Amino acid sequence: MRMTKPNLKSMTLLHGTLLVYSVASVFAKVAGLQMGAGSWLPTLIFLGLEVFALMVYSVLWQGVLKRMPLSFAYTNKGICTLWTALFGVILFGETITWGKAIGILVVLIGVL
Repeated sequence: MRMTKPNLKSMTLLHGTLLVYSVASVFAKVAGLQMGAGSWLPTLIFLGLEVFALMVYSVLWQGVLKRMPLSFAYTNKGICTLWTALFGVILFGETITWGKAIGILVVLIGVL
């Protein structure tokens, strides 16, 4: 099956899908924090949100793979490293060390 070079619509779908995948990690982190605090109802809610986000991701990922080669789509998954690092800083007060910053930069160069 021959696929053409991804266009703007396909790239938007790809990166929107990867953003959904990264959001699932945020839900997982919150669920873990709630579990650690012994708050079981919020834990279950955030675990449910994580599963839902992963289900949405799965459906969107199939749409991505219909539009572009697997090797191209998969190499772009590296952008999730940036999203999760940013979510960690913004939502959880985590820090980005020089080592992490260099690692993210190397990943992003690889994606490009």
